[in-house]
Amino acid sequence: MLLPRPRVPPDPSTIREIFIDETSQTKHRFLMLGAICAPLQVRDACECALASARLPELPYGEMKWAKVSNGKLSAYKRTIDVFFDHPSFAAVHFHSLVVDTNVIDDKKFNEGRREIGFNKEIYQAAAKCARLYPGLFHLYPDQRETDQRPSKLREILNWGRAKQGDRRDFPFRRCQFRDSKKVLQLQLVDLLLGAVAYHVNGHAHAQDASPARLDLSRHILARARVANVMKDTAMAGKFTIWHRVLRKGVPRT
Repeated sequence: MLLPRPRVPPDPSTIREIFIDETSQTKHRFLMLGAICAPLQVRDACECALASARLPELPYGEMKWAKVSNGKLSAYKRTIDVFFDHPSFAAVHFHSLVVDTNVIDDKKFNEGRREIGFNKEIYQAAAKCARLYPGLFHLYPDQRETDQRPSKLREILNWGRAKQGDRRDFPFRRCQFRDSKKVLQLQLVDLLLGAVAYHVNGHAHAQDASPARLDLSRHILARARVANVMKDTAMAGKFTIWHRVLRKGVPRT
């Protein structure tokens, strides 16, 4: 009788961490997700660089797009520059995904629940990373109230990769929620994604647009060399934007 082959613990050098956050999930036309994909082995160096960049203006507390102000703007800009310039971030990339909610039919395809549709977009963001990078993955979505188990998402992702002919054995090894208040990488995702969403959803053109957020969003997009957030960038690179094209009446996969 043949016993199941034991799964050998992976070499840490083969693992990438994916940190995923969302914005504009309600009250806005465009739903957006952002993901930072980073080699596991640079985690400590990246966290030290981010922690240092926020000083002295931001010694503690969560960095968030909603908290950007003139008094803290310099610290936020330094944090962004770490992502683009610091050696520990050389192989760390940011990928964003934009979905037009006008063509989402949750009633027909998601049991009437936006939460199920939202998980499908997390799937798409994570699956893109799996297409772009070799090795294995630990997936960390931002903590939220949901009855959708992250372990189920991991199973679906691995099944999806196998269906697409991916020969890696169980490429998504971990899927766990993380609290953005405690994870600097998720806070960085929030800032990078916030800059894109600020323009995609039209906030940058509002009469009451925050001068600090407008300044930071322009700084981020200039560093990313993005001239038009309504157009796709290349699929791979340091900073990407992908407008998911959904057709009405067609389920998302």
